[in-house]
Amino acid sequence: MHKHLGNQRGVASLEFVLILPILLFVLFASVELSRAWFTMNLLTTAAREAARAGVVATPAAVQSAATARLDSLLGAGNWSGTVTCNPAPCATGTDSRVQVNVSMQFTTVLPNLLPMLGSITLQQTASMRYE
Repeated sequence: MHKHLGNQRGVASLEFVLILPILLFVLFASVELSRAWFTMNLLTTAAREAARAGVVATPAAVQSAATARLDSLLGAGNWSGTVTCNPAPCATGTDSRVQVNVSMQFTTVLPNLLPMLGSITLQQTASMRYE
């Protein structure tokens, strides 16, 4: 009976070594997906705040106010997008809307581990009525 127990030595270590890569993949995948979700929420907030900055600015300063707000939230050069007023130009008392389209490149920290998330473009749009 003692000899049978001796044959079981190291089985737990072997099982751990076999399961460890799967557990690490799940851990890193969840961290990277959480980062992508956070970036998407940041883009949503930035687009909304930029639209709000544009609707309270003077008609001539809509573009610059929204762009300045995006730069302060996302960092200059980290985003691309457009700020438009439909119908142009923005004017008080009309049904003008300031629309902000923002996109940002999301790059995973571990591109070799998660090739499907290597680099994706995240995009958000916000629209508010000009005041």
